[in-house]
Amino acid sequence: MGQSFADFLQYFFPLLVPSQQVFCFMIMTVWAMLIVEWIYPCVESMYENTDAFVDCGEYCLQATSSVMHANLLLFKTVIAGDSWGLIAVPVIQQHPATAIIFMGSLLTLVFGVLNLIVAVT
Repeated sequence: MGQSFADFLQYFFPLLVPSQQVFCFMIMTVWAMLIVEWIYPCVESMYENTDAFVDCGEYCLQATSSVMHANLLLFKTVIAGDSWGLIAVPVIQQHPATAIIFMGSLLTLVFGVLNLIVAVT
């Protein structure tokens, strides 16, 4: 009985990994919705009124315009650790309250969800 249960767990465990990835995507989508609702207006006004986004041009405006683009932005900045200086840093410098969203997504995704995936696998 004990050996068959161990065999069951050995073959059943890999099925859990895709569900963890879906969970990560769901949490990231919640943060992406907040980015579209609260950060996109800030980025839009900064794009029109300042030269903060000279380096990335139209991409900075597009990256926060829809949930899927914001998901890609979060994946690049939070999970891959790339391009924080393109969008997040100028927006936080101009509108400090937006740091709650950027830091909240960083803390929940990196220290929460991704560590959960590593601990379980």
